[in-house]
Parts: sequence; structure tokens; C-alpha cells
Amino acid sequence: MLKDIAVPMTGGRGDEHALEVSLSLAQYFGACLSPLQIVELPEPPYNAWAFIPDPGINEFHDRFRAMAAKLADKARARLKAERNGHHDVRVVEALYTNAWKVAARESLYSDMVVVSLAGLGRVDEQGQPREIASLLLQAGRPVLVVPEKASLAMPLTRAVIAWRPTREATRAVHDALPFLRIAKFVDILIYDSESDASADEHLEALRGHLDHHGVKAKIHSQKSSGIDIASLILSHAKRTGADLIVAGGYGHSRLLEWILGGVTRELLATTSIPLLLSN
Repeated sequence: MLKDIAVPMTGGRGDEHALEVSLSLAQYFGACLSPLQIVELPEPPYNAWAFIPDPGINEFHDRFRAMAAKLADKARARLKAERNGHHDVRVVEALYTNAWKVAARESLYSDMVVVSLAGLGRVDEQGQPREIASLLLQAGRPVLVVPEKASLAMPLTRAVIAWRPTREATRAVHDALPFLRIAKFVDILIYDSESDASADEHLEALRGHLDHHGVKAKIHSQKSSGIDIASLILSHAKRTGADLIVAGGYGHSRLLEWILGGVTRELLATTSIPLLLSN
């Protein structure tokens, strides 16, 4: 069940969109919102002649705090008319660190995190969206990523599961059960599965597990024929009019940075359909 939905906001253009989608979900599931207005307080510039910070750093940070307070007030005004048991908008400081690392820490006590794809910031030269990597791989919570202009009307018509027999995909299916139970249609997509009989047995076991939860799913298994998996998943989702894609959020830590896997990165880069990712 969804009872606590975290909504981290960083002052980007996706904040309002994430809040709107979260409100809709909270009203449908009877959940509480935990909106977080996160303010980044950058490391101070240092005096050229000494290893001490610029004495004006407090004033510098206070400007950021004032901006965050105004944004939080705007979100409170939007929430005031809603009667869904949401919590107040909390202002959380990210002192000398990235806002999304703080968002991950603050989201530990939620059932799901909702973010707008428009608010996830820039990608690096490899197309790696660092912000979503930090959130997805450190929060331990499913992350619902909603592309710009996309909505998530309840109840769902069709949900698509991008399946691999892995820990991440299993976690995603479990986390998506509140959505899968209400979807009219559920597709299980698998590409380039093993040719031995065990692959079919695993798929049937997954379908049986979903059936125990009241989810009637249909399996779609085929070869990728050299086409990248993310494109195949999105093509199927668009062709069938899917409302939601459920996928494992693959990645790993490279020293101090979190790196996303190729399929996860491509889904985030090209999707126009909401993604529910879990790690």
C-alpha cells in the first residue's frame, strides 16, 4: 500500500509537476504527502591569502534560504485547499553537498518518491543523470519519474513490466503492486531470454506470483534482433497505450559516484511515459 509519498523539490521547473502528480496519487490511494523543499548551500569561496572562508558566506547562504522559503510557501498555498492528510512542506538544507543526496536520505521513511524528469538537472558527457542516480541508488525506495507534460491518471489502463530475473526487477515488481493491482492490463516484457526450459518456468512463476496478488498479466517474450532494449520497451509501451513502465533501476558505485546502467539510462533519456524504478 502507498501511505507515505515523498516529493523532493529543488527549485527546478519540474517541482510543480511532481507536486501535482503526487497530489493525484495521494488522493487516489489515501496517502500522506511529505513535500521537501531542499536548498543547496554551496561551499564558500576561500580568501586568496588564507584558508578561511569568505566572511560574506552567511549572507550568501541566507539568500538561498530566502528563495527556498518562498518556494515552500508557494507549495503550501497549493496544498492548503487539499484534504488528503499531507504533511507540511519541510525546508531541508543541503550544506556543501548535492540536493539529491539529501533527498535520498530524507526519503528513507516513505513508500515511494515522486520526481519530475524535468527537474532532474543536466546529464554528463556520457548521458548519465547524476541526480536520479543518487536518489535511486541510495534512497532504498521506488522512484516514480514522470516526464514533462505526462500525467498518471488513476486507475491505470495498462502497466508494462520490463522483466529480467534479477534482484532489481523483482524489487520493482513488488514496489509496483499497488499500481499493478488496479491496472486493467499488465504486460510482462522479456527480451533475449535463455532458450532452456527454466526461462519459461521462471516466467510462469512470476505470472503465478502476480496472480496471487490479484494481477492478471500477459507475457510477451521475443528476441531483440540487435535493437537496444530500452527502445523495444518504449515502443511496446507506446504501441499499447501504456500508462506506466515498471523496471529495475540498475547501477553501481564507482568510487564516490553512483552510475546507472545502460538500459536505465536510456529509458530516462527517451521516455515520454512515467517510469517506476526500483533498486
